Amino acid sequence: MREKTAPRELGLDLIRAAAGVLVLSVHFFMNSGFYAAPVSGRLMLAACMVRALCMTCVPLFLLLTGYTCVRRAWSPGYYRKLVPVLLTYLLAGAVCMAYQGLVLHQSLSLRGVIRAYLDFTAAPYGWYIHMYIGLFLLSPFFNAAWKHLDKRARGALLVTLVFLSILPGSANRWGYVLPYWWVDVYPLAYYAAGAWLREYPLKIGGGKLLALCAALAALMGAFGYLAAGGGTYLWQPEDNWNSWPLMLQGVALFSCLSRVRSAPRPVAWVIGRVAKLSLGMYLVSWVADQVVYPRLIAAVPAVHLRILWMPLTVLAAVLLSLALAQVVEWARAGLSRGINKICPRAELR
Repeated sequence: MREKTAPRELGLDLIRAAAGVLVLSVHFFMNSGFYAAPVSGRLMLAACMVRALCMTCVPLFLLLTGYTCVRRAWSPGYYRKLVPVLLTYLLAGAVCMAYQGLVLHQSLSLRGVIRAYLDFTAAPYGWYIHMYIGLFLLSPFFNAAWKHLDKRARGALLVTLVFLSILPGSANRWGYVLPYWWVDVYPLAYYAAGAWLREYPLKIGGGKLLALCAALAALMGAFGYLAAGGGTYLWQPEDNWNSWPLMLQGVALFSCLSRVRSAPRPVAWVIGRVAKLSLGMYLVSWVADQVVYPRLIAAVPAVHLRILWMPLTVLAAVLLSLALAQVVEWARAGLSRGINKICPRAELR
């Protein structure tokens, strides 16, 4: 039997939508020339702080994965849940490569297309799918262990994962202090943190959580600004997703947004649509970036002045990405219906 679809929670949709928009906001700094410009002046200081806030995008997605998936058990049909994600990637990759071939006139061979899909560059921002697949495959077994641990043991597991993957970056800034080999398992640390928040929500007011998130972003942005010393931006260990400031920011913002229970109907509808399309929006946003940012750079030659255009630029990229993501979603839904007709037991949605 087809399982009933659980009603959508506004707070979780808000997290999905916020994470998707923040990803495209981070891309502003990559595509606007920010990293090649001298980091000096008030506008660049503000940009560093905004950038630090936007970097919570991936932590929000990973925390949400742990929060929503920790109670899933393994079964032979578990792997079907990955098919819609793979279909979205397949179609988003087709959109990106169509743009490369038809607009940028890049040569594409069958071998190159197959290789691009297999190494997750068909959609140039597809690295997240690469990471997510591994997390998806591991999560039911993590969940089985989590289910049989008491609160103290769960806390020990979370602390262990944070110790192995989140703390070494900052702790090893001035020398080898903590083991560095396990830093790339940070998705599991975020997954465990999301699972913890599902079972044991933070008992801190939403206003305080937002203040903490903003304060950390301001602090780390100022730190990045000072570290640049008037030169170009220097990537710091704290800029990586496996860092304690971004984990704290992510947890604070996640805990605040997840508590939202109601909104005016039009607002809730917009949040729901952006949330539903967030993965596709992210994957096809490379195309939007190719359209939007050359025009920004041509219209505003001074890099520091482009910061003033960030809201409108990101909005344009979001709207174009959403339009493309909706096309991808229609195609994915059609493919899912076709698969269900051919193989009724697939039960893809």
